[in-house]
Parts: sequence; structure tokens; C-alpha cells
Amino acid sequence: MQRLELAHLKKTLTVLFLAVLVLSVLLIITVPRAKADVSEAKVLNTNWYAASSSGLLASSTGDLVVVGEVENVGSGIVQNVTLSATATSSNGTTLGTASTQNGEGTVFTYETLPQEKAPFVIDFPSSASWSSQVSNVNVTVVSVLDATSPPYQGLNMIGTPDAFNDSGIYTVVGTIINNGSQTMGYVWVVTTFYNSAGQVVGLNFTNYLATPSGPVVHDGAVHYVATPIDNTLALTNEISTYSYVIDSIPYGTGSSGQSTPTPTSGGSNGASSQYPWLLPVVVVVVIAVVAVATLMLLRKRPAQPETEFPPPPPPPPPEA
Repeated sequence: MQRLELAHLKKTLTVLFLAVLVLSVLLIITVPRAKADVSEAKVLNTNWYAASSSGLLASSTGDLVVVGEVENVGSGIVQNVTLSATATSSNGTTLGTASTQNGEGTVFTYETLPQEKAPFVIDFPSSASWSSQVSNVNVTVVSVLDATSPPYQGLNMIGTPDAFNDSGIYTVVGTIINNGSQTMGYVWVVTTFYNSAGQVVGLNFTNYLATPSGPVVHDGAVHYVATPIDNTLALTNEISTYSYVIDSIPYGTGSSGQSTPTPTSGGSNGASSQYPWLLPVVVVVVIAVVAVATLMLLRKRPAQPETEFPPPPPPPPPEA
């Protein structure tokens, strides 16, 4: 009997060990990014204004909106950066705080190489009552996550994009060609606009220029148009130059997991965005392992062999 119980225990432990092993492997393969030191990202400059209307960058009219740029000053490939911001008055009084980690903005880093730059926007919700009193906004890096694979290098701009004033709107138009061998399922462009002093004054992130239903194959091309999201005539007149970054996701690996191609909202999960097929696989495997382990635990023990004798009867009562 003890041998049977020992065998049953060993079998149960084996199932549980396999379950832990499978789950550990799945957890490893679904984490394509590694936490990095905050010193890998540097805030280069900031600019702020009161939003003229609510929209993609501001939740309400009059909100304090901060735009700026971060640079990858490390040696790794930056996938995700979260920022926090504090707005103060001329006498140093804190007027409000905001963080991209809380969904109050976006840092447009996505497989950002060393020395590359990416714009960011931070919205201070319900700040219309004090946005005009802001004298300084301090933006700091909260966290940095590195990617484990380099970005696709086969997408290139054909020539130099055209930039012009279209009826009071600063407009950039360009064409992207796939000179590489991979097929890109998603392609989008992030554009940063600068004034003559080199400060960021606006930005744009296009919708997906390509989707799996119309991917960009080898030698295929897509066109894009970029204008400042919070465009005003005053802003257009202030823009002196621009820069752009082409981002993409290979065909067959899913989208960035967002309704618009804002690649790295603070706190987003890189595993679900880069490998969306892994989540259902994990769920199915977990259910299967748990089911097998449960059946093994609940299964009736095998009948005891006939060689097992019943316990001896109790001793007879003592004689009177």
C-alpha cells in the first residue's frame, strides 16, 4: 500500500513539475523586453501650450499640453519609455502633475535605436483653470524597457518628403518603399515639428499606412501625409523644420494593439503587442495542464491487489 501511495505521489509531483515548467517557458518567451536603466533615455527639450480644443492630445479645451523629445542615449534598443511631469508657477508652487504611465500622454518610442530621438506628449487633465500660470514644466524619465530584437531596416523614404504651407497648415508629404525582403503588415510614420530654435512645437502620428489586408511587400510603396495634430495658423508659422521615424511590424505578427499606431503608451505590454498569438496559446496550455493535473489528483487509486490481507481481528477478551 505504501508503494502504491508513493507511486501516486510521484506521478502527481511529476504532473505539477511539468505544469510549472511549461508555464515558466511560456512566461519567458512572452517577455520580449527587458527593464533597463532610466539613464538610457534623456529628455532633450520641452514646450507647452494651452490646448485650443479637445482631441487626440488634450482631453479638454484649455488643458496644459507638453510636447518634447527623448533620445536613446544608451547602447540598447529602447522599446518603451514612461515619463512624469510637474508644472510649477513662477514662485515654485506645484500646479499639477501628470504621467504617461497613467495614460496622460504618450512617448513615441518603438524599437528606437541608440542616438535616435522620438517625440512625446503629456496632457494635464482639467488644468484649464491654471494652465496660464505655468512658468516651468519639469519632465523626468520614470522607466525604460529595452527591445530584444532590432527594427526592420528595409523601409526607406524615396527622396526627401515635400514640406509646404497648405492653406495655413504645415504639411509634409512623402513616399516609403520597402527595399528589404520582408513583408510588412503594419507601417506608420511619426513626425516631429521644430521651431527655429530647435524646440519641439508639434507632432504627428499617422494612421496605419499598411495593414495585413494590404501589406507592403518587397518593392512595394505607401504614401503618407503629416500635419501637426494640434494645428493652428500660429503653430504653422512657427514651424521651421521637421524629422520623421518610420515604424513597422512584420506581416503575421499582429498589430501594435492600439486603435491608432501610438507604439508605446506608458505601461503597455510588449508581449501582447508584438506577439498577440501567444496569449491564446498560453491560455490553452494552462487550461490543459491544469485539467491533466486535476484528473491525475482526482483519479481513483487502483484496487489493492489480492495479496493484501485484511487487518487482523481484535484480540479476544480476557478470560474471567
